[in-house]
Amino acid sequence: MFGAPRPGRLVSRQPPLAEDAAGIVTLEHIHDDIQPGDWGWLHTTGEGTSLTAAVQKTAAPFPGEEWRRLHRTDLAGRSRLAALRFRHRIMRRVREFFDTRGYLEVETPLRVPSPGVETHLSALSADDWFLSPSPEFQMKRLLAGGAGSIYQICRAFRRDETGARHNPEFTMLEWYAVGADTTQLRAEVEALITYVQEREDVPSPLPPPPYPRLPMADAFARFAGVTDMMAPAPVLLAQAGLPVPGDLPDGGLSWEEAFFTVFVERIEPRLCEEGPVFLTQWPAPMASLARLIPENPLVADRFEFFAPAPGGGDLEIANGFGELLDGELQRSRSLEDLAWRRAHGAPEYPLDEKFLQALAEGMPPVSGIALGLDRLVMLWWGADHIRSVLTFAGDEL
Repeated sequence: MFGAPRPGRLVSRQPPLAEDAAGIVTLEHIHDDIQPGDWGWLHTTGEGTSLTAAVQKTAAPFPGEEWRRLHRTDLAGRSRLAALRFRHRIMRRVREFFDTRGYLEVETPLRVPSPGVETHLSALSADDWFLSPSPEFQMKRLLAGGAGSIYQICRAFRRDETGARHNPEFTMLEWYAVGADTTQLRAEVEALITYVQEREDVPSPLPPPPYPRLPMADAFARFAGVTDMMAPAPVLLAQAGLPVPGDLPDGGLSWEEAFFTVFVERIEPRLCEEGPVFLTQWPAPMASLARLIPENPLVADRFEFFAPAPGGGDLEIANGFGELLDGELQRSRSLEDLAWRRAHGAPEYPLDEKFLQALAEGMPPVSGIALGLDRLVMLWWGADHIRSVLTFAGDEL
């Protein structure tokens, strides 16, 4: 790259290698006083690149831990730094996709008075408020105010979520399509995947859409042999061939616990055998913020998008709803969730009264979805651990 001098760091004198913001550079000349780890100025001419006198001498042995962390290669010979550059390109394409479709990008606060009250939620506190596990409530207030279709790329926080696929702080892409139903929203997920894969060199692309739509009841029947996913806990477990604990006295295994036991043990391991899939029509008790399907009020207008995970199994990528618009019904469901939390000794969180008031004032028909961007980038990169596509995982701080 000809032009003005640029900062560069000497990586080694033999072979003569330096590094700048674009990557590793082979040198034709190195100034005598520069040692590995020192920063100097890179000059590129028709005769090659040289590194001139040091402007910042290293005070520690090189390479140090931070350099090793970013440059350590995976089994495919790729570094963390290469993954971060790939991630940057993906983020740029995602914004480009929504901008071309007329969405408004918004930013909402990360510190909120209520994290939500869904039974599965475990929030991180910040003084007497909370670190937001989702921008949903604030984005819906914007919808009620007439913002139109909106999207957001933001940080989100959830307690006790760590491992190869989880980090307590993660990047979420959330968007709301005004006037759209979940059929259209699923098509938009497919359009986003296609848009990015057609414009970027994706090491581990998904097969081209469309992807199957599989109702949850059909998944229970196909993979677990369960004929009624709403059956009592002992029946669910017995039909799935899983052990039934004792006689299940009051306070024993709940229906929800039995449902997820069957889901994790029988369905998830086989869900993506044939590729990505949308798992649709979830049981109503598992979608407190979604509307019910009119022809079957036991089922909610909720779907999740799963894709085959690097190394085997499946990876949940996104969770979408046909959004509930009834403020009174939403309040009633939230109070039921709070009662469940109280009965099970879970932390009790305050209701978001401003969100509930916004629903009462009226929100347009809308469908919304939360997509884990870290996971999608991990999937496209072909990584088997989420830390591979993060600047810092939680245990690296």
